[in-house]
Amino acid sequence: MTRVLVIDDDEINNFTVDAILSRTDFIHEYEIKDGGWSALEYLQQTEDSGTYPTLIFVDINMPEMDGYEFLERYEHKFWSKHKDTRVYMLSSSISEADKEKALSYDCIYEYITKPLSRTKLSKIVSEE
Repeated sequence: MTRVLVIDDDEINNFTVDAILSRTDFIHEYEIKDGGWSALEYLQQTEDSGTYPTLIFVDINMPEMDGYEFLERYEHKFWSKHKDTRVYMLSSSISEADKEKALSYDCIYEYITKPLSRTKLSKIVSEE
């Protein structure tokens, strides 16, 4: 079962992602959070209920807690217990420095650029 968590504060991106995920038959459940704090709370709830996501997409640039700070907290609190969950940095940045920094985190499976498309999502899920 594929469960997805998207963490991004961009309303337009979230609208697009919601449209893709809601029309995709290989995604069973998904949640979109607009920041790192609400995502960490959600992950704690799903861990407690046994419905932890199998895929997480996190943006770099967000207010209050950016994607890198989220990854640091994620690795500290959840990574060791959920190594089967694949975490992707989903960003509009094409900077090689951003990509290298994201890939320096143990939990990051891959760095992908926005927008998330049905084709990209299908490829990701097929690798699961």
